[in-house]
Amino acid sequence: MVMELLTIVQTSFGLFRIAVVVIPFLYVGTLISNNFAVLLEEHDIFIPEDDDDDD
Repeated sequence: MVMELLTIVQTSFGLFRIAVVVIPFLYVGTLISNNFAVLLEEHDIFIPEDDDDDD
């Protein structure tokens, strides 16, 4: 009985650790890519085009 509880707690801590590592890195990566895209647009290196108007 106690061993079953330990495995459940270890599994949930494993998922918690993964979430603690993945979520901040995804957020920081999003911020970096967003800032870099703005920088590219400011210097006219890359300007996204809207290709949906192919009527």
